Amino acid sequence: MNSYSEDAPVYHPPLEPYLSLLHRDADLLVYDKPSGLLSVPGRHPALHDSLLTRVQASPPQALIVHRLEQDTSGIVVFSRNR
Repeated sequence: MNSYSEDAPVYHPPLEPYLSLLHRDADLLVYDKPSGLLSVPGRHPALHDSLLTRVQASPPQALIVHRLEQDTSGIVVFSRNR
């Protein structure tokens, strides 16, 4: 038994564009986060899709530097190393 209720949260993350990379160099990745997409995954399994999980599909070592609210669109910076 898990600690989540039977009812999954309503979450319909945008699929287009799936990822919009604005900048890449040896140290940073910069993405444009669309409104409606979580910056980091939520606790409920239905909230797994997020900018962080999409970016970490490649490269998996990317670390998020800051986040934006789900309904806020904007630029999010990721570090490619510690």
